[in-house]
Amino acid sequence: MSSPTHFQKINWIVASQGAAQVILLTQIPLIIKYCGLDLATLGALVAVSTFCLMIAGPIWGELGDKIGRKPILLFGLSGALLSQVLFVALLVALAQGHLETNSALIALVASRVLYGLNAAAIFPCCQAWALELGEKDQQLSILSGISAAANLGRGLGPLLALPALIAGSLWPLLWLLLLPFSALILTLFLPQSPEKTITAKETEKTNLPTATISLFTIALLGTVSIGQLQVVMGPVLQDLYGLSALGASSTTAVLLASVAICGFLVQVGLVRKIERPQISLMIGVLCVCLGTMTLSLTLGSALAAPGLMLFVIGVAFLVPGYSALVSRGQQRSGRLFGLLSLMHTGGYTIGFALGGWLYEQSSSQPLIGMLFSVSLIAILTLTNFVISWKKSPNVSAI
Repeated sequence: MSSPTHFQKINWIVASQGAAQVILLTQIPLIIKYCGLDLATLGALVAVSTFCLMIAGPIWGELGDKIGRKPILLFGLSGALLSQVLFVALLVALAQGHLETNSALIALVASRVLYGLNAAAIFPCCQAWALELGEKDQQLSILSGISAAANLGRGLGPLLALPALIAGSLWPLLWLLLLPFSALILTLFLPQSPEKTITAKETEKTNLPTATISLFTIALLGTVSIGQLQVVMGPVLQDLYGLSALGASSTTAVLLASVAICGFLVQVGLVRKIERPQISLMIGVLCVCLGTMTLSLTLGSALAAPGLMLFVIGVAFLVPGYSALVSRGQQRSGRLFGLLSLMHTGGYTIGFALGGWLYEQSSSQPLIGMLFSVSLIAILTLTNFVISWKKSPNVSAI
């Protein structure tokens, strides 16, 4: 049995990744003001990084299965740190007038490509490594801890940025260097992951079971739903609640931090106590569906708050539920978590694009796309439950 401190280190590595992402998002207005970059350019830089994260995740996961988690994570964190050093140095140079925007643009794109390709190793490696260090019957607890750590990082990100703002406008960017550096140091003190021999048969086996494909689809649809909600949050606060642009931005930041902390508390206090991932999945689907319907019916009033919290609680149960089911009984967990990372990143990207487009088409029904994607989750889960029950009435679904 692995020491609890090993799990704490892995959880902090995941939390640091989540915090760094949120800190960068909170600094976008200041970067625009002081570095001479416009929102479209920053959006393109984020999109480049996200695309690289999406395509590199499965590759890193596969490599982790073959040569071990520790060397892969060390390499990924080192690359991520170097790319952040380049990115922050370029922003500071722009702010101080040492570089012209056009001259720095190619280097900025290169820094984001380098970051995306390397940071893609962090989450799938941490998930697979934590499972290898833990007990087989504790998969749901371990994965809910990983998910909770990511939520904690997203919630703490704005709190880390605020004190740094006192020192100067761009000082919060220093966290983009300190966070991966601390994660790199912690990784050095983690034990080597257990060596595993992958047989030729396992290497040739590329087809995933139907149930696993269904779980990947649920993961994709879940993040599509979250992405749609996040992208319309600001416009909804302006259009339906009458807030100014500054008020909507500030309220959105508070809501995102509150949502992250709520997810963390649910996963630590409730999800980790559930023994069967099927139960976590079912509770998650039910709460996500009820929360989305409540939100849709009450949006524009204070009654939407309970709907939002119910949706967040559902996601907190849903993610570790399907993650544990995906990894159950599988030898090549790195490959699977890499594919799961692909689903998550792709889902967010689709959700952001779809939510924004649908809002432009029909601002009176801002959650119409979210209702559709959540309905597909419910249908898919119910279908799998019925099929599994018919095959074996005494065996739980999925």
